[in-house]
Amino acid sequence: MTPDNQSRRSLDVRGLVLLALAAVGLAVLAGWLLAPGGAGYGFSVPDPSAFFSAARLDEIDSYRSQTRLAAVASLVAGIGVLAMLAIWRGPAIRSVLDRLDRRPVLGAGALGVLLSLAVGVVALPFSWLSFKRGRDLGLFTQDWTGWLSDQLLAAAIGGLIAGIGAILVIFFWRRFRDWFWLPASALIAVYALVTVWLWPVLVSPLFNDFTPLEDGPVRSQIERVADESGVDVGGIYVVDASRRSRALNAYVNGIGSTKRVVIYDTVIKDLDSDELSSLIAHELGHVKSNDIYRGLGFALLVIPLGVLFVQLATVSLARWRGDDLDGPAVIPALALFATLAVLFIGVPGNALSRNIEAHADRFALDRTGDPGGMVGLQRKLTLTNLSDPDPPAAFRFIFGTHPSTMQRIGAAEAYDEGPGK
Repeated sequence: MTPDNQSRRSLDVRGLVLLALAAVGLAVLAGWLLAPGGAGYGFSVPDPSAFFSAARLDEIDSYRSQTRLAAVASLVAGIGVLAMLAIWRGPAIRSVLDRLDRRPVLGAGALGVLLSLAVGVVALPFSWLSFKRGRDLGLFTQDWTGWLSDQLLAAAIGGLIAGIGAILVIFFWRRFRDWFWLPASALIAVYALVTVWLWPVLVSPLFNDFTPLEDGPVRSQIERVADESGVDVGGIYVVDASRRSRALNAYVNGIGSTKRVVIYDTVIKDLDSDELSSLIAHELGHVKSNDIYRGLGFALLVIPLGVLFVQLATVSLARWRGDDLDGPAVIPALALFATLAVLFIGVPGNALSRNIEAHADRFALDRTGDPGGMVGLQRKLTLTNLSDPDPPAAFRFIFGTHPSTMQRIGAAEAYDEGPGK
């Protein structure tokens, strides 16, 4: 490599690093602007041993340490596959890319499917280890054939989305090279909106049965809290989560005509009235604060700069390698840099998510006036779901979407001791 080329390559790297930092900075700013106010105030985080037995904490720590390691290993393996295909190509990979290059658009679609399947295959052993360990501990009730069926269905859906996405990406890439980031950003934004709107009615039912919650104490409780809060919950559904696990959960998803509150059937069976009230009020807090739209707003703000980074990084790598910029060979590089962009921008995105969850907890406390119910809920969620009550700070900072159990219990105790109490 000549000194001029070496200098050019160094300038490209420095420029990409600065652009990546700018994208992360924009994500931090977006998270700050979109964060709901009044999520809480300063409080001390209690020791887990005050709420859980030493034996149970050891069991949870052993399980969650393994699942964290498996998750990180799966992520690294997936990035490694994309990096190998984008950068370190052997003769066999080059031969496949040459064949796909004969019909660039369809070749891109096929490559998108292959990439999705390859990443899924390297992640499968880690998913299996986590599933097996959870099943040994009684968290999962599904047998291995059911688990494998779910994996295959998820792989088929992921491959279909990846294939269609790659076709659209290569079309825009070839047609709007210098301005690719503009139509690509619009495409991703539309995909995000359509996914939030249609996923609850098109994809989720492929994995579970969703039925309207029958009239009774639970539905009456939800409707009463919703009426008191001035919240339109849309539909209220119960999902047959117990066919796979004992886990407790509820969530809000969908927008417009598909907006709904979904409750696991395990919740109805296992939570007492006070715990259920706290859970319901928390989920209605998300509806009241339009938190789905906060998440969409964050995505719409950060997508353009993130896609610009992906575009410039892909062009830089292709030129360094001497690849044809018009062929499917750019797809692995686009996928690699998109994965890295999502990972880095996801850190401030997860910080926003933790703030949103803390705000929903505060809404629940204000609505129920029952810190004890919130503490009981958090204890039961941890014990049943085998959640780490106090995960490592670095892991929580990078990947955590919710405050830790101990932070949530600490906030409830502080609320109980706060002004006016």
